Amino acid sequence: MSRELSFATRLTGLVATMLLLGCGLVAGLNYLKFERILLDQQARVLEIFSEELGNTVENSLALGVQLGGVPGAQALLERSREAEKLIAGLTISDTGNLVLFDTDRQNIGRRLRQEELAASGLAASWRFRDGPHYGIGTPIINGYGVPEGAILLRYERTAVDERLGAAMLAMVQSIMLAVGICVPAGALALHLVTRRTRRWFAAMEEAMQPGAPDLALTADLQAAIADTDALLAEAEAQLEHIASQLPDPASQRMETAAP
Repeated sequence: MSRELSFATRLTGLVATMLLLGCGLVAGLNYLKFERILLDQQARVLEIFSEELGNTVENSLALGVQLGGVPGAQALLERSREAEKLIAGLTISDTGNLVLFDTDRQNIGRRLRQEELAASGLAASWRFRDGPHYGIGTPIINGYGVPEGAILLRYERTAVDERLGAAMLAMVQSIMLAVGICVPAGALALHLVTRRTRRWFAAMEEAMQPGAPDLALTADLQAAIADTDALLAEAEAQLEHIASQLPDPASQRMETAAP
């Protein structure tokens, strides 16, 4: 037959469970917030990188060269990808969404997919998702303010995942340390604080048992219960007496209705 858990043990288990749930919730929310911040920071840095590439291409357009004939554009994309390990691919397309240059030369001549296009046209930079990759689109504008095409930069979130993993490990270690210190300390504190309460519960339980011994504590408790019952009975009798002295509303209505 298993032994029933004490009041202090049950209360300690409840507090520990609430502590663990609270720590888990805080850790999860911090993880999501940190992930959003890191992704936004990475996108901003690569957006600046994409704008610099766009400026380089626009300088060539200022010399009167068509976008499809910009000298060294293919080499520029390939060098840029080698320089930044986060970049998964670079593309230059025209206003008809035709790929003119790409780090993956097999993509040259194809049309951009719908998810890669800007919802508002080539008026400003935009972001998109390309399968497991994230993407940034930067418009290419000629000297007359007319869009000529766009640069599409695709990147991976490997660096973000690495930082998130390190942050999550640090959070888990902090939570385990906090739980390892707080739970034993809280259990000891609850055991000391609830000592008198546990004695009261034990005395009440003993006094309520059939054939309980007439101990001093149980006798006082039984006397207090008897006094309370007598007080309640007296209050009930007084309420009944007051109710009997009040006139009957039904008879009053009949007397008022009589001519």
